[in-house]
Order: sequence, then structure tokens, then C-alpha cells
Amino acid sequence: MEIEGHPTQDVVEELERRGAIRIEGDIQGPRPDTLRFLAEQLDSGEGFWLFLPHTSFMTGFDELPV
Repeated sequence: MEIEGHPTQDVVEELERRGAIRIEGDIQGPRPDTLRFLAEQLDSGEGFWLFLPHTSFMTGFDELPV
């Protein structure tokens, strides 16, 4: 049995289907201008931030998720 896709990318895509929003950032968090935009788009300011380093899915076998 062969696994289709990259497990980390699959998890990210599933979370996005459930309403998660992918935001670029760095170890310090999302960019402030992106946070302002996000605050305007969402009803609630509460959520859970997840730092997912590129090395989690850049294994050399898969391309960077878009």
C-alpha cells in the first residue's frame, strides 16, 4: 500500500476544510498586517496558533504546499 500525498500536508488540508486559515509567519508568529486582516475577517478573536516549520513537510520527496 502506498501513501498518497504527504501526511503533514494532508493534515493541514483537512484542517483548512474544517475552517482553519493558513497564515505565513515565522518563529515569532504571524505577520502583524496579516493578523489585522484576519481580525477583520473573523467573528471571534479566539483560536489556536500552530507553528509548522517548513522542514515538517519539505522532505525532498514533496513540493511545498500551496
